[in-house]
Amino acid sequence: NIGIHARFLYEPHLYPDSKSSVPAFAREFGFPRDNRDYCVFSFEPNPKFENRHSELAEAYRAVGWRYFPIIAGASNEDGNFTFYHSAFEKEEWETGFSAVTPKTLYGHNATSKTVEIVRLATWITDEIQDRIIPTTTHSNFFSEPTVIMKLDIEGLEFKVFPDLVTTGALCNNIHYLMGEFHYSPGNHNYYPITLTKDERHVLTDRKAGERLARQMLHFVDVSDNCMTNISLMDDESYLTDPHDYPKLN
Repeated sequence: NIGIHARFLYEPHLYPDSKSSVPAFAREFGFPRDNRDYCVFSFEPNPKFENRHSELAEAYRAVGWRYFPIIAGASNEDGNFTFYHSAFEKEEWETGFSAVTPKTLYGHNATSKTVEIVRLATWITDEIQDRIIPTTTHSNFFSEPTVIMKLDIEGLEFKVFPDLVTTGALCNNIHYLMGEFHYSPGNHNYYPITLTKDERHVLTDRKAGERLARQMLHFVDVSDNCMTNISLMDDESYLTDPHDYPKLN
């Protein structure tokens, strides 16, 4: 929501209570590292956080770190989509800003907002697969180019993940994926979830969501041609950001 995972990467010493993301970055990227060798992109559909992301990007730019927020939702197609503000709208984190229908998740208290969505598979192919990799680094620590992605998109993962797999965007470009499939007992109000425009495929309840998620994850796991390692770890250790932005000394 508020770019906290970028801070986990660039400023891990400030977030010692991170349960999985800071350790994952250390494991996959190594440590110590020079932040000028890394680049972070984020997708955030909630316009409430646009200023926050812009301020963080500017602060990082001033110290030579690259952070590029995209105020749009990740989806399996380009266009526009209706999201819903939850009852937690006044919170800094606003948990639950989601494409899930308001009747199932928030009763009649939700307010709608039309936002831009981007087909994530196409974006990865265009921006990650065809990127120009620098021939030198700023640090003495050397590692192979590595791409990590966090996927926590409040139910839309059941549409996006199959698109990532069938297009090859996931297996050909993402080394490590962390995130969440929303099928835990606390997510029962997300359902039913309609998967296809013709409404032929619908996840009726969280158990159906769990079955589909496990089938898709198994499909990736047994493929020798998929380089992606997946961890269903959703690090919500910091629901708010207790620290100021970095400044030049």
